[in-house]
Amino acid sequence: MAKGKRKTPAKRAPRGVVGGLNSDWYWEQDADLRFTRVQVRSGDAVEQALAERIIGKKRWETGIEIEGGWDAHRSLIEARQPFRDVLMWRELDDGNRRYVLTSGEPVFDAKGAFTGYRGIGRDVTAQKRVERLLRLEHRITRRLAENAPPQEALGRALQALCETEGWDCAEIWKVDERANLLRPYAHWFDPEVDAAKRFVEGSSQLTFARGAGLLGVAWQSGEPIWLADSRDDPRALRSNLAERTGLIAAALFPIRSGGRVTAVLDVASRRMRAPHKRLHQALHVIASMIGQYLERTAAEQAVRESEARFRSLTALSSDWYWEQDADYRFTRLEGRYVTGGDEGLRTRLIGMQRWESGLEIEGGWDAHRARLDARQPFHDILMTRELADGTLRYMQVSGEPIFGPAGEFAGYRGVGREVTAQKRAELILRLEHKVAGLLAAAEFSSSGLIAVIRAVCEAEHWACGRYFELDERAKVLRFQDGWSLPEPGFRQFIERSRTLSFAAGEGLVGKVLASGEPLWTTDGQIDSRVRERTLAEGTGIRGAFCFAAVSEGRAVGVLSFASPKLREPDQRLLEASRVIGSQVGQFLQRKRAEESLRESEGRFRALTQLSSDFFWETDDAHRFTQLVHGPNYPDAYMGRSAVLGKTSWELPAESPDEAGWAALRATVDQRLPVRDFEFGRRMADGTLRYFSVSGEARYASDGRFIGYRGVGRDITEIALARERISSLAYSDPLTGLANRTSLGPSLEQAVQRTRRRNGKLAVVFLDLDGFKPVNDIHGHDAGDALLIEVAARLRKHLRSSDLIARLGGDEFLVVLEDLQDLVPVETVSRKLLAEIERPFVLASGEVQVTASIGISVLPDDAVDATGLMKHADVAMYMAKQAGKNTLRFYSAGPAANDPKSQVSGVARD
Repeated sequence: MAKGKRKTPAKRAPRGVVGGLNSDWYWEQDADLRFTRVQVRSGDAVEQALAERIIGKKRWETGIEIEGGWDAHRSLIEARQPFRDVLMWRELDDGNRRYVLTSGEPVFDAKGAFTGYRGIGRDVTAQKRVERLLRLEHRITRRLAENAPPQEALGRALQALCETEGWDCAEIWKVDERANLLRPYAHWFDPEVDAAKRFVEGSSQLTFARGAGLLGVAWQSGEPIWLADSRDDPRALRSNLAERTGLIAAALFPIRSGGRVTAVLDVASRRMRAPHKRLHQALHVIASMIGQYLERTAAEQAVRESEARFRSLTALSSDWYWEQDADYRFTRLEGRYVTGGDEGLRTRLIGMQRWESGLEIEGGWDAHRARLDARQPFHDILMTRELADGTLRYMQVSGEPIFGPAGEFAGYRGVGREVTAQKRAELILRLEHKVAGLLAAAEFSSSGLIAVIRAVCEAEHWACGRYFELDERAKVLRFQDGWSLPEPGFRQFIERSRTLSFAAGEGLVGKVLASGEPLWTTDGQIDSRVRERTLAEGTGIRGAFCFAAVSEGRAVGVLSFASPKLREPDQRLLEASRVIGSQVGQFLQRKRAEESLRESEGRFRALTQLSSDFFWETDDAHRFTQLVHGPNYPDAYMGRSAVLGKTSWELPAESPDEAGWAALRATVDQRLPVRDFEFGRRMADGTLRYFSVSGEARYASDGRFIGYRGVGRDITEIALARERISSLAYSDPLTGLANRTSLGPSLEQAVQRTRRRNGKLAVVFLDLDGFKPVNDIHGHDAGDALLIEVAARLRKHLRSSDLIARLGGDEFLVVLEDLQDLVPVETVSRKLLAEIERPFVLASGEVQVTASIGISVLPDDAVDATGLMKHADVAMYMAKQAGKNTLRFYSAGPAANDPKSQVSGVARD
């Protein structure tokens, strides 16, 4: 670090790693790394007491935890290295965590002898809480966007909420409009907490009128309720249940749809931390998400969200140091990234006031100048600068006033931090979140596309965007929809695009269709890849960005965005484009499936309006007495001779289950109408057909019940269409194997079975070596064919009961159950390596790849599904480091998964 001469060095804050103003406390340690001084900046009595208790202790003796583990940190300080922005945390009595960022540097005496460490720390608990709740909102959005039945999707969303906040169970109570009652609709409870299960089961048959109980009060008032102990509230009608289960804390939030309360979110737990403002805000957002989800039609399934890529937005130490004189003019600027590497700008800033430099500030310059004139310090003020390509550079600045020996004001000094990467990550994550919400709420394909194009343009400062849809029959891309800023040149660009079409490989759009990869040009006027250069003449359009809309692994269209500015490639947006492209592709596929289903149901309704498929009657014991159908309706479908004289539940059927038939019996026993009761029956030729029947009770002239009369219809086409739409979410469309969505529940069930049997279970993580060159050389069709053959070989050499899944790309996962030792695991894994190594004969020629395998074992390496997958992944990477085409068992220890130290994981047993 550069050092300048100071008249009063004793009053200067130490610089280097620990320099700057962004600290809540200052600390020093002796040569044995024991605290000798801890200075609390805030003067808080509790903080000061804690500081006094740790004097004489080493940091790892104070009950604090560290990111990366203490062994790695001790190695760093034993090497006398400085450290920076190390995340540490302490568990508090109420179950919360307190997070701090710590930086330090070694101290040496005049002879160069090591005398200890000194450093600073900063409390970042509030930022961590905001980050956690943002991730929760994003996670719940993803759960609600999954293709799953409504109760299942809502259950997963409730699971995310409870697991994030440490709550035991949650329920959604939905308004029954006809009965004007609240009824339980969806729930989740912690499977490890038996009391939570009993609480939910004890509530399953309850209903609440408006204003009755806590649920009815929340419904009636539209206001949230938060209770540390519901037993003390006279409004609570489930206080006895809370007493028996111990789930005494409760939080209730009304869920609105169309401006009125249509459901209530109810959370119950053994204990619940005091509410804070940000959690209240998050729960309002979550309740709004659920309200929108309940308002959509059951046929609409939400789009899968990408896996979270949210980055930490906090940092402690500074990237640069600055000083200003009494007129707020810069006199000194030094350090890393002080002007983003622009030395000319750094030179120009000397002698300039900050608001003269082109910077913008959060809250406005008037408010900031008022703070400066009051000689107040400021911390982490967000400022932005627009760069030449239209992008923004973000920075956080802190400062404090400087006073001379006589107390006169001499200026300001402070530090700044570059936070562009963190802000970009946050903005992109919010864009993905917004796109998912727009698509989930869209009623039509066109409105959804235009909303997404507009959202991307507004978030990323593009002037206009277009969507080109793939004409499957002609194999060309044609303009479908577009949006632009309200400027004549940009609108003209959109209008000129309406007649465009692109074959694969033609122009930027066609090249994206051919490769599936996003493309970016900084200047379309000179880029040879751009086919229609004249299209942008007179419009000002220069830079462009294109990416594919993907469904089931293939491009179904291309999104193209344009700007008048020469923009450099943005890697973070390129990565996000794959997520947004997948969201759009799945949305379009779902809308096509729904339209197909609507057309099918429309044709069916038109037919059945003229004539039902068959007519039926039963006697007072519910036995069929008549079954009449038209001349074109095959008798074999209903088997009249086998039906007459029997009740419907006595006849062989594939569906529903016993509970479904019991529900039908209860309905007819109560003489209630039967509406659209569905069942499946196996025909003589082995085919499965589905039927729907409706009917109502018949009474004699004296009021005596004499049976039922109704109509029925064949709904096989509709049922199969519904099943196909549902199956899209749970299997890999290329290989037919289980996908990541269905893997989680299946693996969790396997773990539970293994625990009950007191056995072992192995997770085998297989990743292909050399798959990318196959795609690059032979093309994606060859790569897909290779993946299909890999799946076939895995099925052939594994038991039919073994779970096999494709995680994505060239990654596969196998679950081996009913193990007593690990010898069979190694045998099977080596057999799989040999099978993968065998050449693959493709249409383009013979290719050869290998595989790397990582293995983790329950209960040796992990106690749950998440740990098993994580450790198998670690072991697989160790296999790759060991030279590939080999296997490694996960091992925890000083030399864990060291390729040189591990010969065979079986030796552990």
